[in-house]
Amino acid sequence: MPRPIYRVCRATYARLDGEGAKLVGGRWNSPGRSVVYMAETISLAVLENLVHMAGEDFPTGYVVVEAVVPEDIRMLTEEDLVTRFGGASQQQLGDRWIDSRASAVLEVRSTIVPLEHNYLLNPQHPGFAGIAVRPVVPFVFDDRLMRPRNPR
Repeated sequence: MPRPIYRVCRATYARLDGEGAKLVGGRWNSPGRSVVYMAETISLAVLENLVHMAGEDFPTGYVVVEAVVPEDIRMLTEEDLVTRFGGASQQQLGDRWIDSRASAVLEVRSTIVPLEHNYLLNPQHPGFAGIAVRPVVPFVFDDRLMRPRNPR
């Protein structure tokens, strides 16, 4: 069955070309390597954004991007990377995965919700072209997510 995956981002980063991650790097890639970070649910994508936002910043101009990974596109897991490339940091493993073009998609555990997964897409892999991207839809963060909390 095809797998839908999601990204919540500013509209300017909805292209799924990996250029944002290439500029700054991330948990699974060093600067200079293109990769697209996505999540298995919209709610996980929201949480992945929130952990990087300052409390006083209210995010505006965001969209949801849905991509559909067909069954026949090869997907590896982080366990596969350790088996294939040996022990290394997540960023080093991700760099090796990107450079090797071993698969178009990498499934990794979320550090925020360890029972859920994030998906990395490798734009340089030939299978990347087979991933269908749906039209973006606007996304508005609920203002309660940005409200300061009362200490108990």
